[in-house]
This record gives sequence, structure tokens and C-alpha cells, in this order.
Amino acid sequence: MELCDQELSRAIRDVTGLHSAEWLAELRMVSGNLKTVTDFPIETLRRCAGIEQSIGGDHDALLRYYVWLASGCLTTAFISTQRNAAIRRIETSSNHTLKNTLLPSVVAGNAFVTVGISHLTTSRQHVSKAPLQATPVGDGWSLEGYCPWVTGGGFAHWLVVGAVERCVASDTADTDPAGGARELLFAIPVARTGIIVETGADLMALTASATGQVQFENVVLNRSEVLHGPIANVMTASGMSGGAGGLQTSALAIGHAAQAIEYLLGESQARLELRDVANRFVDQWQKLHVELFALAKGEPARDAGKLRKSANDLALNSTQAALIAAKGAGFTNDHAVGRWCRESLFFLVWSCPHAVAQSHLCSFVT
Repeated sequence: MELCDQELSRAIRDVTGLHSAEWLAELRMVSGNLKTVTDFPIETLRRCAGIEQSIGGDHDALLRYYVWLASGCLTTAFISTQRNAAIRRIETSSNHTLKNTLLPSVVAGNAFVTVGISHLTTSRQHVSKAPLQATPVGDGWSLEGYCPWVTGGGFAHWLVVGAVERCVASDTADTDPAGGARELLFAIPVARTGIIVETGADLMALTASATGQVQFENVVLNRSEVLHGPIANVMTASGMSGGAGGLQTSALAIGHAAQAIEYLLGESQARLELRDVANRFVDQWQKLHVELFALAKGEPARDAGKLRKSANDLALNSTQAALIAAKGAGFTNDHAVGRWCRESLFFLVWSCPHAVAQSHLCSFVT
């Protein structure tokens, strides 16, 4: 039992050599105080920016870091992935002038950048008209519409947003010769005229991420503000298609589960009936942790969608097991276990591809 506890803690904490158990405890304290939109953890994010800058392009180290960060504060980890998604799309741009202008400040954390791109992949895919359209105007474009989900928009200096190019002649989405609607990614200062950042939504959990809608009313952009496109499947072209919500999403689910499993391990020290369950969760956690990095290395016969489903299940099941262990006390609003349960539901809707969602639906009725 003690060995399992040590192994889990070591896997969670000793991931890059850049952070300590003390800071993990601090993050967990911060997490419990993040309750409203105004609690957006900007100072914590600046501290995280320093670690991410040190990690640089080491993809495995970044995944390990996200597992660790989510085991401390899922809200901070989620915001960090959105910041990182924006930075990666700036880094892969061939617009060197814009890239060289933005990267020093956003990578260092002196300017906060976030993304509005979910409507190009998972959000609003059931609607016939693209939520955000770019109409060619002179030597640039005019943006009209909205990004349904933008994290930290009210605290951002820059937005990386995706839009579908509108064909003026037919009033439909323009198409690429290779097939599919032409899309663009722009980097835009939030202070630009016509951008309206709405107050973050009052979510079931992670409300302090200040995630909500951003409106665009005739926002005029020129070619110097284009990061990628216009081209079909701009997300793939930018080298960041994401796949089954991206491995980062699975990393966060695995990290989030760690808090609940550690709680079960602690409770099982004095409650023998919990020991077998706690040990089995540790075993599942370790197997998924290995699977995550096997996928990151591109090993054959690995499936990112199956990993995402399994990581979601681990987050959901471990937090609910912790609730059972906590009993009535865990069902109060101010108890960490209840918060973990609410936060785990986020993985059912955040960047959850259709195949993964369907797999969850099927498992609910079996």
C-alpha cells in the first residue's frame, strides 16, 4: 500500500525537476479559492509561464508537466493549455514579422494570449452557418460572428481566432481547390475595435477560467495579422489538429484523477475496505500514464481516442469513488472532493470528439 502511494506521488511530482511538492500543495490551495470569473489566476499563470518557457519544445516534458499541473489545479491547467495552443499556432506560422513581434512577450508571460478555435473542430458543428466568418475586404478581411468558447478573453492581450472565409458572390463559405471550406487563423489584439468580450459563463466548474463568448462586429484585419490560411483544414495545416481532444486533454484528465486517487490512498490507511479499490485505481492510473507517453512517441497500435475515453473514465470514476469515501461531507460545496466530481464532468464536453462522446453514451446504457 505504501509503495503504491510513493509510486503515484513520484510519477505526479517528479516530472520535470522544475517544481516541488510544496508548490503542488500551494496550487491545491489556490484551486479551492477559484470560484468566480473574477478569481482568474493571472499571477499563478505568470509563474507557470516561466516553467513552460524552460520546457520549450520538449513535448514529453510538457505532457508530464500538464499531468502534474492538473493534479494541483485543473482550472490553471486548463487555462495553460489554451495559452499554449495559441503560442504553438504562432510558432508554426510563416508570418515571421507577426511571430517575432508576439512571441517574446507571450512566451515570457508578460502578455496573456488565448484561443478561439473550438468552433473549427468540435463546438457548433451541428449548425449550418459558421459562427465566425471572414469576408474578403480590399487587401484583408472583415470578421463577423462569434467564438463560442474563449478562455480568459477578458484578461487577454491577444486572441488567436479561427474563421471560415465567406464567398461574397454566393454568400456561402469559400472553398479550397483541394476541397473543404477555406479557413484562417488570425492573431488579433483584444483591444481592437469591434471585439466584444462577454463575461465568462457561470459554469458547473472551472468558472474562474473566465470562459465565454467573444463577439466580432465588423472587425477589420489585414494580411499582416494572418497566422495561417486561407486554406482548407487550417488546424491541420498549422500542425496542431488536436486529434481526440489532443493528448494534452488526456494528460489533464489523468492528472485530475490523481487528486482523488491520493485521497483514496490516504483514507485507506485507516479504512481497510478502501485498500483494494485504491490500489486498483493506482494500477489504472499508472497504465494510462504509460499509454499517454507511448502515444506521444508515436508507437504503433495505439489509439488516442481510446486513451481519451479511458482517461475520462478514470477522472469520473476516481472522483466519484472519493465522494463515496468522503460520504456526506464530500457533498458540501466547500469540500474538495465535491469540486473534483464537478470538474471531472468537464472532460465530457471539453474538446470531446464525436466518437469519444458516442463511446461514453454507449457505456452509460450498458
